[in-house]
Amino acid sequence: MSLDNDPNVEVARGTDGVVCSLDHLQKPWSPPATGAVALDDAKSVADKYLVEMADEYRIPKRILSNAPTKFSDQIVLKDAPFELKFVEERSRYKSTALTYQQTLLGLPVWDAKISVTLDESKRVVNSLSSISPDASAPGKPKDDAKYLKAIDEDGLRQALGFRKGEGEISINKQRLLVYLFNKNDRQEIASEGEDPDIHGKPYAPTLILHDISDTIQHGRYYVVRETLFTLPLSGHGNLNWRAFIEVETGSILYLRALTACVSRPVNGWVFTKDPVTRLGNTAPATTGSIAELNLLREKVLLPDTTTTTPQALMGQYAEIKDVQSPYIQPPNSSTGEFNASVETDDFAAANAYHHIAKLFRLVADLGFSVETLFNRTEFPVPVDHRGFNNEANAEAPSNQDGDGSGGFIFGRSDENSQIGISADFRIAAHEFGHALLWDAISWPGFGFAHSPGDALGSIYCDPGSNAPDRFDSFPWSFIVRRRHDRDISAGWAWGGQKYKGYDPGFYLREQILSTTLFRIYQSIGGDAIKDLSRQTWASKYTLYLIIGGIATITATAEMPHQYVSAMMLADNSWITIPGFPSFPGGAARKIIRWSFEKQGLYHPLNSRIPVTTRGPPPLVDVYINDGRDGDYDYISDFDDAPGVWNRQAPDGGTINQPPAVGATNYCYVTIGNRGTGVAEQIEVEAYYSTVPSARVWPADFTIMTASPAVNMPASINGKRQQTFTIGPFEWNPNADPSFRKHSILAAVSANADPSNIHPDSGLTCATGPTDVDKLVPFDNNLAMRTI
Repeated sequence: MSLDNDPNVEVARGTDGVVCSLDHLQKPWSPPATGAVALDDAKSVADKYLVEMADEYRIPKRILSNAPTKFSDQIVLKDAPFELKFVEERSRYKSTALTYQQTLLGLPVWDAKISVTLDESKRVVNSLSSISPDASAPGKPKDDAKYLKAIDEDGLRQALGFRKGEGEISINKQRLLVYLFNKNDRQEIASEGEDPDIHGKPYAPTLILHDISDTIQHGRYYVVRETLFTLPLSGHGNLNWRAFIEVETGSILYLRALTACVSRPVNGWVFTKDPVTRLGNTAPATTGSIAELNLLREKVLLPDTTTTTPQALMGQYAEIKDVQSPYIQPPNSSTGEFNASVETDDFAAANAYHHIAKLFRLVADLGFSVETLFNRTEFPVPVDHRGFNNEANAEAPSNQDGDGSGGFIFGRSDENSQIGISADFRIAAHEFGHALLWDAISWPGFGFAHSPGDALGSIYCDPGSNAPDRFDSFPWSFIVRRRHDRDISAGWAWGGQKYKGYDPGFYLREQILSTTLFRIYQSIGGDAIKDLSRQTWASKYTLYLIIGGIATITATAEMPHQYVSAMMLADNSWITIPGFPSFPGGAARKIIRWSFEKQGLYHPLNSRIPVTTRGPPPLVDVYINDGRDGDYDYISDFDDAPGVWNRQAPDGGTINQPPAVGATNYCYVTIGNRGTGVAEQIEVEAYYSTVPSARVWPADFTIMTASPAVNMPASINGKRQQTFTIGPFEWNPNADPSFRKHSILAAVSANADPSNIHPDSGLTCATGPTDVDKLVPFDNNLAMRTI
């Protein structure tokens, strides 16, 4: 049975029409209540789910006739067809992820997995597949194939084309697997394309390899030896690498450097935010006056330092170390203060420590466990403040196993400046995005985009910013020219020309992502330009959602559907925002989905025509017009909704009237459906305030009485084709003189689209206490009018 017409399931298909992800967050999936599955057995639930969804994912039924067995690290090559093996059950943020590996010949197929995510109640909320149902097994190698058995460093040197003993190579791990060869993905080749790396420079660590054997064909599967190794490279110091060596010919089919380009009180003088963000057009450039730039330094407490004598720049999360040339001795201080001029190595070091430690501290302050999110990272991570032979660059390498952060390396900010690039917090935030991904998915990029780093920096720095161009992602940089206001009609869409076109490193895709994520921030309060408190709250909330989504995913993906679901899943229970009271989550879920829709997501993925328009809304999306016609652009006067009004008599009039105190009044509500399908099971409720200034749901409201004349429609056609006026709802305004104004709150719900205050939503914000200004404008099912 196809799920495409199920309003409770978001289905994403690949270009071949095969399902690549299913989102059940609207109605989480549970196995039938047969009593055979223990509620606390996550794997049994996931196994049952895969059987249920086998047709959707085109998994042969024979594979799931028995529960998938545990994948063994002791890999044995054997004559075996397509199988699905259970890899791991991994605790994630507010969820559990179970991963299954596709195998051929008994070997794991590279990047071919199914991930099933369960919520805290052991219900399936989403799944993601990168398996190839039609994959044909490669020919079984001969028993004497040279690379079928484990190799030593000299064996690897031979495959790389090195002389015996050449290069300080150290093998960290190796195994056999099956790889689908792509001739266009053998190495990351330097390119002159638009924004090929963080600095706009054509750059990627590569090696000169032998040509592949003539017997190797593009688009075919081969048995390869995956080798993780360490090899220094000029300008980079020690780098960790991954190579796939075809076992019979010794040809290297794939090579990647595992890196991503871009207590007593201890004080440091740093740039907490870049000069342009602080001053706007009057800010000195990176090549500007040292004297003027020195005036912009701020004395701050360096977070989470460890006491040493003399004091070093090291602490719980980060430690300044010399990793790459040039050799620069990490600074220390006998006074516990690091006060240096902006062009010096010591200033670069203080900023590098401050920014990285602050970002780890931000993760903790947002309520996440750093130890859990970075459970494969060894702390403190090394941070080199002067690397790349003093060239302009930055990167976030992996650890030796390629499954956690290996620290951070910073060069200069510009070839004409001695100021370290670590002085720019936005650059540090970009690299920190890679560190988050290394631990989550063992890769520095999402797959659908380079990283979340541009968005992290832009959203963190926007509140109160004086930058003349708010949408310039790196306003203080001459060499990093990226934006977060990209227009879908110009190809900057999920599935658009910029997404589908040539994009080494996926930096164009990163701008699609940062535009999308920045829109979430704008909608929930980032566009409250003169309200710094509101902007700051919205910034921290959006950062929480971004990191919370990463804390849930376990695999790369071609499109962001599962990440959207992961962000929405993180938005529940109680949420901690530093500097603000904790609050019940769930209210921003619909805005998250809408923001990706606005950037072109949810069009059919098998379309050959690049996307240039916003994506379709959900199948069912009922709304009350609050002046935005069902959309979610920021609105400050959310309590003046034209779709809700009062009448002093049940006359069906459409002009709002002031309440008549001491008498029964009558409320009317206009509802519509912007979804693509028909909305059914319509419910409308209206509430009125019980206090002079209603601010909190549900404490400040009581429900109105629906009069016998209320006639609820059986259905509403989608695409805004119909509107219905529902009412009257009867209420009696409070006669107390302190009630100078009265607030009316209306809610509409339908199948697959409950309001955020409906009990069936299962959201924490529904039970509250929830501030209405952080609830009503975030859900088009709700509307409020103060009269």
